[in-house]
Amino acid sequence: MNKENKVINEILETFENKAAELPACARALQLYNDRKYDEAVKLWEECAKKDDAEALFWLANCFMQELAGRELSEEERIKQGFEYALKSAELGFDKGQQYVAVLYYNGAGTERNFKAALEWAKKAADGGLVQAMNTVGYLYEYGDYIEDTAEDKSKAAFNWYMKAAQNGNAAGQCNVGRCFAEGLGVARDKQEAVTWYTRAAEQGLDEAQFCLGECYDDGEGVDKNPVEAFYWYKEAAKRGHAKAACYVGYCYEYGEGVTYDMAEAIKWYQISAQKNYAQAFCNLGCCYEEGNGVKRDLATAKKMFEAGANLGHAMSLYNLGNIYYFGKGVKEDMDLAVKCYYAAAQKGMKEAQYNLAQNYYKGEGVEQSDEEAAYWFLQAAKNGDADAQYKIGTFYQNGIGVEEDEEEGFKWFLKAAKQGDSDAQYAVGMCYQEGYGVDADLYEARDWYSRAAEQGNKEAKKYLKYVNKLIK
Repeated sequence: MNKENKVINEILETFENKAAELPACARALQLYNDRKYDEAVKLWEECAKKDDAEALFWLANCFMQELAGRELSEEERIKQGFEYALKSAELGFDKGQQYVAVLYYNGAGTERNFKAALEWAKKAADGGLVQAMNTVGYLYEYGDYIEDTAEDKSKAAFNWYMKAAQNGNAAGQCNVGRCFAEGLGVARDKQEAVTWYTRAAEQGLDEAQFCLGECYDDGEGVDKNPVEAFYWYKEAAKRGHAKAACYVGYCYEYGEGVTYDMAEAIKWYQISAQKNYAQAFCNLGCCYEEGNGVKRDLATAKKMFEAGANLGHAMSLYNLGNIYYFGKGVKEDMDLAVKCYYAAAQKGMKEAQYNLAQNYYKGEGVEQSDEEAAYWFLQAAKNGDADAQYKIGTFYQNGIGVEEDEEEGFKWFLKAAKQGDSDAQYAVGMCYQEGYGVDADLYEARDWYSRAAEQGNKEAKKYLKYVNKLIK
C-alpha cells in the first residue's frame, strides 16, 4: 500500500469511528440524509423501543412519506405514522407535538380533531417552538370550531403570528404582513405589510416574495415600481412559486418591469403550467390561438384551455366556449359552447354571463328563453359589464323577460352610459327627452346625446339636432 492510500484509509477510518460514536438516533438521521431510508428506519425503531421521542418523530415522518419500506396498506401506513407522532408528542418532544397537531387538523391517520390540533400546537409553541407559534396563529385564523368571536380569533391569530415573526420565522413574518395588508386582527397598514413581507422575502420565502412583488406592482404601501415587482416575482418563481412564474411570464409578454421577450414569456408560462397553475394554461392557450411567441396552433390552444377548464378556471372555460362557438380549429358546436359559458358564468365571470344571456335570447345551443336571458344579462350587469347593463336596461324598458319598469331600465342605461357605452348614452338621452323612468329634461338629453354623438352614434347625432331646435 502506497503512502497516499494509507493516508486516505486513515481518514476514512477516522470518519467511521466518529460516526460510530454518534448516538443511534443521530446516526439514523445521517443515514436518512444519505437517503438510506431502510437503514435509518431500523435504527430509529430500535431507539423507539427505548421511548426516544425524537426517533419516534422521525419514524412518523418516514411512515407518512412512504419511506419506511413496509408492506402496509395506505391506511395502515398513515395510522402507524400518526401513532408514532402522538407518542413522540406525549413524551414532550416539541416537533412531535407540532407534527401531531398538523395530523389532527388534516385528519391524517386519525379522525379530524380541531380542538386537539390547537391543544398540541399550543404545547409546542409554549415550549418555544417558533414554527408552532405560526401554526397556532393559523388555527385561530381558520378556526371556525373555536367559539370566540371572529374579532377575537383574528386578534389571537395576529398575536401568534407576531410571536413567530419576532422570533425570525419567515412564515410568521409573511402572515403578519398579510394581516396588516388585510386588516386582520390589527388596523390595516399597507406600509407595515411591506415591512414584514420584506423581512420574510429576504429570508427566501417564496410566498412573501410574491406578495412583495404585488405590493410594488400595485403601489400599495410602497411607490409603484414595475422593475422591483418583476424582481420579486422572479425570485419567488425561481423557488417554485407557480403563480409567480405565471406573473413573470406576463411581465415578459407585456414588457412590464423587464424588456419584452415572448420566448421568455412562453418559458415561464410553461413552468407555471407544469405546476398546474390554471391561469398559465389559459395564457398559453391565448398565445397558441393568436400565434403570439409560438406558431399558431388551434389544436394546442384548445388543449391548453381544456387543461385550465379541468382545473375550474373561469377564463379557460370561457375561451373554450369561444373555440366551440366560433369553430376555431373544430366544428362549431353550440351545445358545447353553452356548457362552457354556463360553467364560467356560474363562477361569476361577466363575459361568460353576457354570452350565455345572448345564447338564451337567440336560442343558440339552448331553448330560447327571454326570462333566462334577462337573468344572465342582469348577473353580468351587476358584475359591471357595460353591454349587459345596456341590454338589461332595454329589457326593463320593454318588459322583455321581466316586468316592465322604466325607472329600472333608466338606472341600468345610466350605469352603462357612465362607462362610456354610446348606445347607452343615446338611450339615457332619449329617456330624458321623453321622460322614460326619469323626469323629462331637454338639457340633460342634449348632454347625453352629445356624448354619444362624439363617439359616432348616428341616432344620437340626429336627435341632438332635434333637441337643440326644441331648446332654442
